[in-house]
This record gives sequence, C-alpha cells and structure tokens, in this order.
Amino acid sequence: MDMAESDDRRRRLEAHGIDERRFSSRPEPHGLGSLIAIAVVIAAGCERCAERMVDRALGQGVPGRDIRLTLGIVEALRGRDCFVQAVGEEIVARMEEPLKTARKALRASDRRPPDAGCCA
Repeated sequence: MDMAESDDRRRRLEAHGIDERRFSSRPEPHGLGSLIAIAVVIAAGCERCAERMVDRALGQGVPGRDIRLTLGIVEALRGRDCFVQAVGEEIVARMEEPLKTARKALRASDRRPPDAGCCA
C-alpha cells in the first residue's frame, strides 16, 4: 500500500470515528488468544483439543494461573442459569469432560520438572 492509499484508508476510518493507531499499537495481553482458544474448544466439547490447547498455551509461556482462571470462568459460566438457557443443557453437559481434561493437562504440567535447556 503506497502513501496515498494509506492516507485514504486512514481518512475513511476516521470518517467512521475509528482511529486506526488506537488498535494497531496495542499489544495483545500475553496469551489472550490461547486462553480464548481453550474456552472455545471446551465449549465445543472436544477433549483432545482441550488438552492440546492447554499444552500449547503453556508452551507459549502463558502462566498456569491464567489458564486456571480461564478454566474457572468456564466452570462458573456452566453453572449460570442464563448460560444454560442460552446454549442448552446438552451443550453444558458436553463441556464437562473437556473441562476435566484441561484441568488434568494443567495438573500434569505442574508435576513436570522445568525444562533445564541444553546446558543442564
């Protein structure tokens, strides 16, 4: 995109009240995408995916406490009447096993010794 196209794009966005700099300069909170992925695969009912997403998040450096918090939020939502009414009892029930699997994967990672790297 050349300078004229960039300026034109910026003017169009500003005409709609959007300041592009506000979004492009903000870093994503560390691991937010991974935490959202964990919640989504649990909601989808995929045990294998839940385990992989927890492992992936940990591999990307997301702290275990953030994953625990995310799992706690998902668990709390499952118990809310409004959530059950919105998604249905079948979906809520389907979330139970992936949630257990995600917690198990997190506990397993807590027991693993930290990676000493190549110089140990």
